[in-house]
Amino acid sequence: MISKQLLITAFCAILMAAPAARAQTISTDVPKKIDASEKYLFYLHGGIVGAKGPENAVSEYYGRYEYQKILDALKTKGFHVIAEVRPKDTKEDEYAKELKKKIKRLLKAGVPEENITVVGASLGAYIAVETAEKLRKKDVKYALLGLCSKYAVGYYAKFKGKLRGNFLSIYEDSDEKKSCKEIFTPLNRNAQFREIKLEMGNSHAFLYEPFDDWILPLVAWSAN
Repeated sequence: MISKQLLITAFCAILMAAPAARAQTISTDVPKKIDASEKYLFYLHGGIVGAKGPENAVSEYYGRYEYQKILDALKTKGFHVIAEVRPKDTKEDEYAKELKKKIKRLLKAGVPEENITVVGASLGAYIAVETAEKLRKKDVKYALLGLCSKYAVGYYAKFKGKLRGNFLSIYEDSDEKKSCKEIFTPLNRNAQFREIKLEMGNSHAFLYEPFDDWILPLVAWSAN
């Protein structure tokens, strides 16, 4: 398991070494005119945003889901963020098929695989895994936040040793959704897997806000 502090330190080093980032963008779809030099990040929100809408996404247990603040935080880290609010009746498998098409549009336009990151939070992480299984590109990155309940681990046992991509799992130790290591054991030669355990003490609420605890390690990992 990779150290969160190590990734934060790496992130700070990247910031110091890198030139100032251009002003970044938030859009709901892949742009018609694709800049192959950009870094693209698809953000897939948790289920409560689709169920209640971004303005009313408040959980009795975890508080407000700060959807727009999360997008803004990711944008400031040098990404072109692509995100949309999914209807509450969205089928994960069908949405993954559409996301695969969007990523292939980026690849066809010359965007390198390693410059594409898919971030899935809770229910959004299910879509991220389904997309990886369909796309099968070893250098596209997938960050899975708060995914692995006992159900998810059992459900994705069918993908053991088959998934392709560069994967990062982030979970909170006080959450019932824990490590995803079992899904990615064994690894095949076309997959990478890292995992970060947070100890914030706020259960599933860790992914409801753009906390540095997960934002900074994620950005450092994405920058490789």
